[in-house]
Amino acid sequence: MKINKDTIVSIFLLIFCGIMINSSYYIEDPGYQGMKASYWPRIILWLLSIMSLVMLVKSFANKVDSIKAGSLSKINYMQFKNALICFGMFIFFLTFLEYLGMLIGGILFVFGLLTFLGGFSVKKLTNHLIISVVTIGVMWSIFTFGLKVILPEGELIRIW
Repeated sequence: MKINKDTIVSIFLLIFCGIMINSSYYIEDPGYQGMKASYWPRIILWLLSIMSLVMLVKSFANKVDSIKAGSLSKINYMQFKNALICFGMFIFFLTFLEYLGMLIGGILFVFGLLTFLGGFSVKKLTNHLIISVVTIGVMWSIFTFGLKVILPEGELIRIW
């Protein structure tokens, strides 16, 4: 039996979503008024589950680009270079989040992704820096002052 790549990915996503939806019932309710803390994670997970189910159905209908058993070792991993860079940078971001904080760490994360994926030149570096500072600064301001969410402030700068 030939298995489509989309079939493997969609089955993996459905299993992942099932585990995460089940885990969302263990999210502690802080007792604040309004929605529970588990509301938005469940909404996103259910949407991802529906999209994964649609992907699974479409993968059964589409027999193009199917792979044989045992050919997974022949995959060219360099075609996933950009995704691997994103995951590596995100792990780096999470590792130093406690020290750098959300503001500085987020700016460095977005700047690093834009630079590694977008290329190096003086004009591009300037654009990447402006985009990083503006987007993360606006997002940080909205969450900190507008929504009163406590974001990691880091060891470098203590605001409160």
